[in-house]
Amino acid sequence: MLSLNLYVNLMLYVIQIVIQMANKLTIRACETLKCSPNKNMVNHYDGGGLYFRVTPNKKSWLFQFTLNGKRNLISIGSYDIYSLADARKKRDILKEQVSNGIDPKIEKQKSKLLSATDSELTFERAYTETLNNKIVPNSSEKHVKRWRETYNKYLKKPLARLPLKDINDAILLEVLEDIYKVAPSSTMKTKSQINVIYTYVKEKKWFRGVNPVNELRGNSLIKPPKTKHHKYLEEHRVGEFLKELEKSPNLITKTFLYLVMVTALRSGSLSNARWSWIDNHTNTLNIPSEYMKSRSSFRCPLPSQAMTALNALKKITGCRYSDYIFIGMNGNPISDATARKALQKMLNDKTTVHGFRTLFNRVVSKMGQFEIEKIEAQLSHAFTATDIRKTYLGGEDYLDDRRKIVQAYADWCDKQ
Repeated sequence: MLSLNLYVNLMLYVIQIVIQMANKLTIRACETLKCSPNKNMVNHYDGGGLYFRVTPNKKSWLFQFTLNGKRNLISIGSYDIYSLADARKKRDILKEQVSNGIDPKIEKQKSKLLSATDSELTFERAYTETLNNKIVPNSSEKHVKRWRETYNKYLKKPLARLPLKDINDAILLEVLEDIYKVAPSSTMKTKSQINVIYTYVKEKKWFRGVNPVNELRGNSLIKPPKTKHHKYLEEHRVGEFLKELEKSPNLITKTFLYLVMVTALRSGSLSNARWSWIDNHTNTLNIPSEYMKSRSSFRCPLPSQAMTALNALKKITGCRYSDYIFIGMNGNPISDATARKALQKMLNDKTTVHGFRTLFNRVVSKMGQFEIEKIEAQLSHAFTATDIRKTYLGGEDYLDDRRKIVQAYADWCDKQ
């Protein structure tokens, strides 16, 4: 026979089960329960911490739990969304979180924030944040302009309004294929821009999804086109070019083309030059970092022939209209297009202004008088200016050696 205490405990357990079963909600009860007219709300207990709240206008689910000795109440959701079975499943998930020491209220807030971020982070917003915080502070005006043009021309219409999380590799491939049909080289630049955008927002932890660009690596449908090198002025045509240059009636364009040839500067760095950048005591053009591709300030030595040409230009234009040395018709610096068209008209071919850098490198290297590293330093190639190199060189930029290089090159040009 059962002992009295065991019998009493068994009866109490049975009574508790009966009470719990009596309190259990049914689908019919959820449908028919109403709030009394004299009350704001009525809570009906379903067991395990799950409550069914009925107000005059709404029915919803709540979960009550105790964590770290403190009782808490969290909303599960509306009865319109969560059925009785759904609410019980959600309750069991929340109970498991509590048993593992996890606060369901904190987890719900985190999920809400992440969900809001994912839905609000459209491609256009991601592009704008990347442009303003990464590209503009670290790039030249020309590069920033290209970024804006690429976005407006190829990406704004198909992608701007889409949440970043909804853009997959299939969508991206379709966009890039459309570009590839008309401009293969622009496809690669556009793809690179998209990659920069995704990389930035992932680094900022605004987006935790997959970068779809990674899924398109090696895709044969948008393979990079063969590289077309800039047509450069060949050595045997330098004399011809200088004769044609001498005939040019436009002193500004004429001086610009001569200086870009003898200094091997990138056209964007030279076109933005100001008279105030010139140090007449040392014959040096001091270019601020924002006008250099490397984003580091650059001291460019000027050969004597270049100084003569600049002084002649200053006598005519001076600083009457602008501090810009090579000022265009609209008051802005001379454009790449203006210089390119003038050069190609003189030579009657597709020679590019950028090609002067190739000419400089070929001629000076063949002289055999100068170290490759110092020639490359004048070309301001990025690998000569890494942080490690700067550390070991102690800031050395070979200015004196580069001064000899550009002077020797300008003298060679004269002899042609």
